[in-house]
Amino acid sequence: MKLRNSNKSGQTRVVQLVAGLDIGSRDGGAEYFGVQLARFLSRQEFEPAVFIMWYNGSDTEKKWLNTLLDEGIQVAGLNKPGRSALYDLLPIYKKLRAFVGEFKPEIIHSHSQRGDLIALASKSLRPCRPYVYVIRTVHVDQPWLNRLWADFVFNQLLFPLMFDAEVAVSGVIQNKLNKRLVARVFGKEAELCYNGIDVAFFDEGFLGCNPCLPLDVPDVHPCIGVVGRLVKQKGISYLLNAVYRVNQHRDVYLLIIGSGPLESDLRNQVQELGLTDKVYFLGKRLDVIQILPHLDAIVSSSLWEGLSTVLLEAMALRVPVIATDVSGSREIIHHKETGLLVPPKDPDSLAEAILEILDSPDEARRMADRAYEVACNYTIQNTAVCYAKLYHQLLKHGP
Repeated sequence: MKLRNSNKSGQTRVVQLVAGLDIGSRDGGAEYFGVQLARFLSRQEFEPAVFIMWYNGSDTEKKWLNTLLDEGIQVAGLNKPGRSALYDLLPIYKKLRAFVGEFKPEIIHSHSQRGDLIALASKSLRPCRPYVYVIRTVHVDQPWLNRLWADFVFNQLLFPLMFDAEVAVSGVIQNKLNKRLVARVFGKEAELCYNGIDVAFFDEGFLGCNPCLPLDVPDVHPCIGVVGRLVKQKGISYLLNAVYRVNQHRDVYLLIIGSGPLESDLRNQVQELGLTDKVYFLGKRLDVIQILPHLDAIVSSSLWEGLSTVLLEAMALRVPVIATDVSGSREIIHHKETGLLVPPKDPDSLAEAILEILDSPDEARRMADRAYEVACNYTIQNTAVCYAKLYHQLLKHGP
């Protein structure tokens, strides 16, 4: 199959299919990545669009929507959430069908579990027009944790056969995908494209000489931070227990940046532990980059993870990193070289790592400097090139 262009300017039309734009609350790293990929794909080669499955109109969503529109990226979908995600899938599919008929993409690229299902449903459009390639990126190594039957039916059996390509954001995820029985029988191998951050992060003047801490953020030290949705995956309950243990030896403050369904439970835990003067809930923020440089360490207490963009951002800003030894985190953090790794669900080990960082600032700084060098390899510009090669390969040779 010859390489085809989808419009007169010679650009290939690609739709990034994301769950939403409420990044830091209802949505997370996968949605952020899908938006960033649309923004950083070469405009000489591609005409990008973003199909947004759900949209509530929050300030965060409006900010990202305006960013996309200002950069000339087409946006569609924007379905207002109904009584359940399941009932919403049909109207979302109808909107995708209409948009595909209008935009006429050659590639639909999904970044979420429900997006994967909608993308596959789009195969029904193929008899009506030239072939549309459908691919998915797997951002976590346990995508169907609460629905094991769905993991078996979709991830293990159907997805290897029905998607034209599957992409992993870490080597651990790639290995898991390639070990699936159906994938091995039919010779379907997942691609590997690491997540990345904007190369601008590595500019010495990125934040200015003395980045100011936002006025509504407490200027307390020593201070550690955690960034992410307040959900089970992030393991923040274990981090709170670790902070309690650290405070038995020395003062330490914790900034929790993000929101989510577990916020009430976590606030109750803070009260039970007597940490109300040590832990600050900052909610979802649009100025995380201004907060990171003021932290003595960033902590990822996740129970599982893909490849954390927040960790890469902290590494680029030379903030010492503590992370649980899971999936993608261990691919960018090397213990006692570029940060500290601890077992997941282990408050004692996490507390020891926090104390080690706070008690040995010179060594923490050396690890942060080495982490900076590692992070330089993980840019969204490199990631966009990786996906561009995959897109061209599909268009030229087929799946």
